[in-house]
Amino acid sequence: MQVWHRILPQVDSFAEQSVMGWGNRGWVEIIEMILEICEMGALKTHIMYKCNLNSKQITQYLQFLQDRKLIDLIRKPPTSKRPSFITTEIGKKYIYVYKQLENIFKND
Repeated sequence: MQVWHRILPQVDSFAEQSVMGWGNRGWVEIIEMILEICEMGALKTHIMYKCNLNSKQITQYLQFLQDRKLIDLIRKPPTSKRPSFITTEIGKKYIYVYKQLENIFKND
């Protein structure tokens, strides 16, 4: 779990940014949703619609996740003009930890 000490300090500045439309969901939940959608690979527009985010928001989230190595950009085939995003191993660890925390806070 030594990766988290590199990610968490950088997360604070992202969390403090004011992004219109975050509403009831927190950025931690939105990130988990993006990572789940990207597990098998997903186009930017698909992620945007499934997460109900606008173009500016999805661009910020995807850049944030790429910078922290939680997702990778892939092109299938290599000549494709429409890249996909896929969850990395670090991203999968994030999903796992998120699910554990979610189970702790569930109302039984």
